[in-house]
Amino acid sequence: MIVTTGGKSYPSTGSTGFGHEIARHFKHTITDLEAAESPLLTEIPHKALQGISLDDVTLSYGKHVITHDLLFTHFGLSGPAALRMSSFVKGGEVLSLDVLPQLSEKDLVAFLEENREKSLKNALKTLLPERLAEFFVQDYPEKVKQLTEKEREQLVQSIKGLKIPVTGKMSLAKSFVTKGGVSLKEINPKTLESKLVPGLHFAGEVMDINAHTGGFNITSALCTGWVAGSNQIYK
Repeated sequence: MIVTTGGKSYPSTGSTGFGHEIARHFKHTITDLEAAESPLLTEIPHKALQGISLDDVTLSYGKHVITHDLLFTHFGLSGPAALRMSSFVKGGEVLSLDVLPQLSEKDLVAFLEENREKSLKNALKTLLPERLAEFFVQDYPEKVKQLTEKEREQLVQSIKGLKIPVTGKMSLAKSFVTKGGVSLKEINPKTLESKLVPGLHFAGEVMDINAHTGGFNITSALCTGWVAGSNQIYK
């Protein structure tokens, strides 16, 4: 028998978690299941930014630093950066977003000084989408030259490290990938045969394996399916 029933993401496609029940029947351990490659839910203030997409920004939480594209939505954050970060958060964390990772704080201070005669909004519009520039300047004086040293420092720190509280992520059923599954400790890595039940094999996302979006998960499913099938047939 080869169990290739997938995880619990998008159950309408048939991935209802039935394979985990089969594995449990044979005394296999199922590691905790949770949403991975999932959009993030965030607190209300950032809903003003919905619809804005950003290329190659840096999203970080603790030791996890991800530079990729990001999309502000009506519920929070989506796009590759958010999807990848979802593997490391559950809700209650505060992310840091650097919308200009190509510039250091020193570079940004120099930019503001070079454009001190312009309005703050117009200066930042040359670096950021207009609505995002408006978001950053809303609590500051109109002109760059009117900024106090403390205000300039606060603005730069906000652009380089916008704090985004995470309240949760989309449900497992709506996530692209299921994190968790049949414990790999109980599966032979060369044959994908159960170490507990001879003749029982596993393949794909029913196991405790997951990867980023972009073809990696389907590649894993195809490769593990080939390994499990080959060893089942030629055993």
